[in-house]
Amino acid sequence: MTRLVVAITAPLNLRTARESKLVLTDVLSVNLEGQHGQLLGGAVIGRIMDILFRVELACASAILVTIVSQLILLHPSGQFLVLPIVRVAVYLGAVGLLIYHWRTLWPRMWRVRQEYIDNADNPDVANAALEQLDRLQGESATVLFLLVTLLLGMIVFSANIRPAIAIPTP
Repeated sequence: MTRLVVAITAPLNLRTARESKLVLTDVLSVNLEGQHGQLLGGAVIGRIMDILFRVELACASAILVTIVSQLILLHPSGQFLVLPIVRVAVYLGAVGLLIYHWRTLWPRMWRVRQEYIDNADNPDVANAALEQLDRLQGESATVLFLLVTLLLGMIVFSANIRPAIAIPTP
């Protein structure tokens, strides 16, 4: 859910900061005209994402415990084995995307962002860095969309959790 909120609010935050025509006093360059708001908006989203990654890792750990517990307690077998396997596969895919976004894509975005700021007075380098940053931001949005899709898949494949053998009731 938090990823969905970030995916929705990030563009709004960036647009609002850009429309406010903000100027970052620690980034002075004539070549960044109109980009200060985007840089500030990106910094705000970056702070939110740093906290969000930790929350997501905690949630992923809790879900792992519940999945393992369900497998131990419910003893799925036969026809009831397919959905738990699908649920585990979807979970592993979501965790893989989370780790990729957190440890690979996000640091790369921040390095390119810093390169853009550092070379603001050199339009050739800055423009190339900005293009790469825009591409990485698009990739980040795609990862967020895929992650939300996988998490919704986990919900769908968890709808009929039940033990493989009916437990008689007294």
